[in-house]
Amino acid sequence: MSVTTLTGEPASLPETTGTEPNRDLIARAGALRPLIGEHADKGNREGRVVPEVIDAMAGQGLLSLTVPRRYGGAETNSRTTVDVLAELARADGSTGWSAMLLNVGNWFATTWSVRAQDEIWAADPAARCCVVLAPSAKGRRVDGGYVVTGRWPYASGSYAASHAMMGFLAPQADGGMRHALGILHPGEWTVERSWFPIGMRATGSDTVVAEEVFVPDHRVQYFHDMVAGDYATELRHAEPRANAAFLPTGTIIFGAVQIGLGRAALEQSVARMKAKGVPGTAYTESRNSPVHQVSVAQAASKIDAAELLAHRSCRDIDEAALRGEYLDQLTRARVRNDTGHIVTLVQEAVDLLLKAAGSSSFMEASPLARIFQDVGTGGSHVHATPGIANDVYGKLLLGAEGSLPVEV
Repeated sequence: MSVTTLTGEPASLPETTGTEPNRDLIARAGALRPLIGEHADKGNREGRVVPEVIDAMAGQGLLSLTVPRRYGGAETNSRTTVDVLAELARADGSTGWSAMLLNVGNWFATTWSVRAQDEIWAADPAARCCVVLAPSAKGRRVDGGYVVTGRWPYASGSYAASHAMMGFLAPQADGGMRHALGILHPGEWTVERSWFPIGMRATGSDTVVAEEVFVPDHRVQYFHDMVAGDYATELRHAEPRANAAFLPTGTIIFGAVQIGLGRAALEQSVARMKAKGVPGTAYTESRNSPVHQVSVAQAASKIDAAELLAHRSCRDIDEAALRGEYLDQLTRARVRNDTGHIVTLVQEAVDLLLKAAGSSSFMEASPLARIFQDVGTGGSHVHATPGIANDVYGKLLLGAEGSLPVEV
C-alpha cells in the first residue's frame, strides 16, 4: 500500500504497541480536518464522502488502521482507532462514520483464515471491506460453499470498498439455519442508491446487491462463533489483535464518532457564544451570562465523560487481546452499555450547546445544524442505542433468568 505524508512524500505507517494511542496516526487525522471540512457540503449533497477525501485518508493510512502489518497496514489497537475516528468526525460526521465502517470491516476480515485474508490484501494492500452483519439474505448450500442472492441496505462506505462482508442465513445438514457472514469479492456485488436520511447524509449507506454469487466455505464464518471469539484465523498467537472481542471492537467505535461530533459542537458553540449577545436580557455578551457559562460547563463535562468511557472500554479490549484472552461476557456487555451511555451523554451535550448558542444554530446553513442531525442519526444505530444495552447489562449484573435479547 502506498502511504504518503501531507507533502506527498512516501511514509511508513507508525507501529502501535500495547494499549497506548498512536499519536502519529491521530495527528494525521487531525491534519486532514481542514480538507475534510472543505468538502463536507459536497459530500452531503452527493450522498458519499468525495474521492478527494477518501484518497487523502487512504494516503495517510487512515483506512488501513486495522489491516495487519504483514499487508502494509497499521494493525493498530482499539484506542488508536477510536481517537482517529473522533478526530475525523470533528471535521465531518459522515467522514468519520465512513472511515469507521471501512476500518471495522477490515478488522472483521482479519478474523478469517489467512487464505481468505490473502485473497483480499496480498495482491491489493489498499483493498477495503464494507460490512452488514444482519442476515438479509438466504444462502443455498452447494458443493464447497453457498450460493447467495440478496440485498443488504445500510452498507456504509460501500462506495469506497472493494469487498463486501454480508450476513446471510446458511442452511445446515440438520435442516436448520445459522447466521453466517460471507466475503464477496470485486465484481460479485453492486451498490444501489437508497440512502436519503436527514443526517449522516454522506456515509453512502446504500444497498449492496448480489445475484447468485458462489461464496466458498473458506470465505464463510458463522456469526455466533465470531461473537464467542472462535475465529477462523490461524494467527491468534502471532497477532494480538486476532484475540480482540468481536462485538465490543465493532461497537465502541460508534461512540468515537459521537465524541468527535460532540467536540466539534463544543468548539463551534463556544466560538459563537463569545461573539453574540443575549437579546432581551441585560447581557450584551453570552460569555458573561451565567446561564450560558453553566450550559457550556455541563456540556463539556458530558463530552469528557463520554471520552473517558470510550477509553476505558478500549483499554479493556486491548489488554485482554494482548494477554491472549477473550473478553468475558459481563465486560463485553458493559462495553455495549458504555457505548449507549456515550450516545446519551453526547446528545445531551449537543442539545445544551445548540440551545445556548441560539436559534441560528438550527438554520439549514449552519454547521451546527448538521452536527445536530448527524448526532441523532448516528445515535440511532442498533449497536449504539442505550435501551437494549441497558437491558443486557442489567440482566447480567443481576443474574436474571432467561436468555439475553442480543448477543454481546
